[in-house]
Amino acid sequence: MKIDKKLNRLSLYDSHFENELRADDSIVLTFDWAKLDNLEEFGIDDFVVLGKTKMTIKGIKDEQLKAYFEGKKYKLIDFPENVGKYWHEVANTTIDDTNKTLQLDGLFTKDGENFWVEWILRYEICEIEWNSYVTGKEWKNGKLPED
Repeated sequence: MKIDKKLNRLSLYDSHFENELRADDSIVLTFDWAKLDNLEEFGIDDFVVLGKTKMTIKGIKDEQLKAYFEGKKYKLIDFPENVGKYWHEVANTTIDDTNKTLQLDGLFTKDGENFWVEWILRYEICEIEWNSYVTGKEWKNGKLPED
């Protein structure tokens, strides 16, 4: 299953990066799971919990990784290869479908330093894809998506 509209309903809270693949101005990120506020394309108004989730971002126009230290000071750092090695889990997800921007933030450790990071990028196309999901009701009853 795949969506490419109304992506602002996506949350990657507590998700982990499992894989990343960069090519030119595109990136494919795989997360261990995700949550959507609804799956209206399939008539589901309740939230759904997705199994392994792939985010494909094409036409990246601008990208910044801000590492915060000593409160509100930050420095820009290069986005490392194998981001999952450094990024513990996603804390917040902000997607603006109109302006085509994505922001993920969370705790990041590199070269013995801990940072709070914000990864901000502008893109042309973003798609979310998954193979399995459970509804909010099923999730509350202990069922998990099966990948």
